Amino acid sequence: MENVFVLGVDKGIEADARLERLVAEHQTKLARYVRRFVSDRDLALDLTQDVFLAAHRMLRADPARPLTGGWLYKTATNHAISYLRKRKRRGDTLPLEEAAGAFRLDERSAQDLDLQAALGALAPEQLACVMLTAYAGYSSGEAALMLGLSPAAVRQRVCRAMRSLRVALGTSA
Repeated sequence: MENVFVLGVDKGIEADARLERLVAEHQTKLARYVRRFVSDRDLALDLTQDVFLAAHRMLRADPARPLTGGWLYKTATNHAISYLRKRKRRGDTLPLEEAAGAFRLDERSAQDLDLQAALGALAPEQLACVMLTAYAGYSSGEAALMLGLSPAAVRQRVCRAMRSLRVALGTSA
């Protein structure tokens, strides 16, 4: 009986150590990645925390399970898309007082707001492809593995999304 308990403790310690390494290595980039989806820093941090909680649960259940950065990004993408779908069904609930205080009047902020609005108009599937390839730096093959698509489908969605972004931002290419 004692050996089983000791093994359980060792597995828990190993899982915690692996999770700490994953958090240290990926937390900042992953939070920035999720923030591009949801346009809210605090919400992005919450969703990132949910991703690491899911990783912790998986490592506690099976400490030998290989969890990679790709798994974290795929899980983060799924969490962000789920949130966006829920928000779309419920509608935005930002109070007017908070919205008015969030705007700055410099040109860079106006461009950022235009880009955020254009990104927000994309379908979640297109947004995921753009964020994984253009922002996170994954190849279309890697993004395809994370999203369960073919590389050609990822490239096609990125192409269509970029076309939509150019139209929304009024640029030509």
